[in-house]
Amino acid sequence: MVSVIITTHNRVNLLSRAIESVFAQTYNNYELIVVSDGSTDGTDDFMSRFENNPQVSYITYYPGKGGNYARNSGIRVAKGEYVAFLDDDDEWLPNKLEKQVATIEKDNSIGLVYTGVNAIYVEDRVTYKTSPSSSGDLSKNILLKNLIGSTTTVLVRKQVLEKSGVFDEELFALQDYDLWIRVCQHAQVAVISEALVNYYNYRNTTQVSSSTEKYEKAFEHIEHKYNMIIDRLSLKEQKNRVSNKLFLLGNKAMRNNNPRQARMYFKKLLANGFNIKALIYYFMTFTSFSVVLRLRKFI
Repeated sequence: MVSVIITTHNRVNLLSRAIESVFAQTYNNYELIVVSDGSTDGTDDFMSRFENNPQVSYITYYPGKGGNYARNSGIRVAKGEYVAFLDDDDEWLPNKLEKQVATIEKDNSIGLVYTGVNAIYVEDRVTYKTSPSSSGDLSKNILLKNLIGSTTTVLVRKQVLEKSGVFDEELFALQDYDLWIRVCQHAQVAVISEALVNYYNYRNTTQVSSSTEKYEKAFEHIEHKYNMIIDRLSLKEQKNRVSNKLFLLGNKAMRNNNPRQARMYFKKLLANGFNIKALIYYFMTFTSFSVVLRLRKFI
């Protein structure tokens, strides 16, 4: 069985889309656990319609304690051999779970399977696909960059989570990346390059990804937390890791309509070593984030 965990906070208008995408799965051996983290927008009333559905469990509490606490609350009650996460503003394509379960059951050494996404920028009306390829032993490469991506793409063995630990409740960004670092120290990773998730980006909301400062603090937390294994990286790998961090921060600043801050990150990136991609993005800070998105789609 797969335990599907959806966490939500005051987004009842989007929650139904996420839930319906679970009900539409071609793989039917699942339980759905919805965790409301301090919602005050009628989420409790909306979820009451599922109270007679034996596949659906609902956890609600007030006040909110954060997304990490909410996900961990779902993990604690999960009964499945596998755990899958879905953010309330995203949705799965119908065959996501079926393909992931088939993949993870091929090899007991595989502890996590992730997929590609359709990245949908709603206000900018831009969509592009990602086709990830990293798999196998990622215990070192995951330190350089979040190769796995969002929680919404992941299916993980619950047994692996018992070894790695769950979400770090002190983090307010990069909580997925932090967990993947630990998971990759305990298990092999498999990938389905096909886009099986619609990952929605809303630039006019309070998504966690809208705060560049939260990402800076999260990187500091992660670097301190894993300093012993990060120190084992070669100088070239250390440099690569810094470049990836600066590139992500520059992109977040662009998304948040702060081109001056973005230029600062891209200047630091260029100072870390000449990078044609960084140079292109530096000049694109004089345009708009929509132009950046269209470049990504073209690439």
